[in-house]
Amino acid sequence: MKTDDKNNMPKVRIAVIGKSNVGKSALTVRYLTRRFIGEYRSNTDLLYRQTLTLNNSSLEVEIVDVCSCDIKAFPEEAIYWADACVVVYDITCRNSFNQASDMLQRVLNLRSQMTTILLGNKADLEHLRQVEELEGRTLAVQNNCQFFEVSVAENSSTIYTAFDTVLNDCRSIQSSHKTRKFSVSKMIGTLIGNGNNKVPHNESRWHSRRLS
Repeated sequence: MKTDDKNNMPKVRIAVIGKSNVGKSALTVRYLTRRFIGEYRSNTDLLYRQTLTLNNSSLEVEIVDVCSCDIKAFPEEAIYWADACVVVYDITCRNSFNQASDMLQRVLNLRSQMTTILLGNKADLEHLRQVEELEGRTLAVQNNCQFFEVSVAENSSTIYTAFDTVLNDCRSIQSSHKTRKFSVSKMIGTLIGNGNNKVPHNESRWHSRRLS
């Protein structure tokens, strides 16, 4: 692909947050590569980059996998950087669900119009379930976001539905902003920002990975 074509390619940024060991990294890699990496620990946030095809068009996708989200050290920088947020919990861990609830509130307090989904992982471990599906759906309704239960280990088709939903929503919003900015600029001679101006200047601290 030519460099100028690459620069003109639309981009969507997603922040994946949640308690440690809920499967954030496995979820991200599964979506981007269709491979299962299992569970592993990381001491740093990981920034994944991948060019995907969505609705027959190329799209540059960047996903930051926040290594561990202590609610007392909430990753505000990642939320301001991203176009959308995926909040993940483990259906076999009540504490991870409680933390996901707190995180949803923090996300919406920071950016009330942000595209956000709640995702319950490890649906294959039904015999160990501590959080009922209805609880997840109810929490999502209360926070005006979509809800999905998936099994990263079993490659749930819902994984792709969830992320594709996020990407489509973001592209729709971006297109709307682009049209509005063009219209306003013709009238007043200036561009209006899209409300995502607090992009971190130290993105380099995230360990970057381009998957294939």
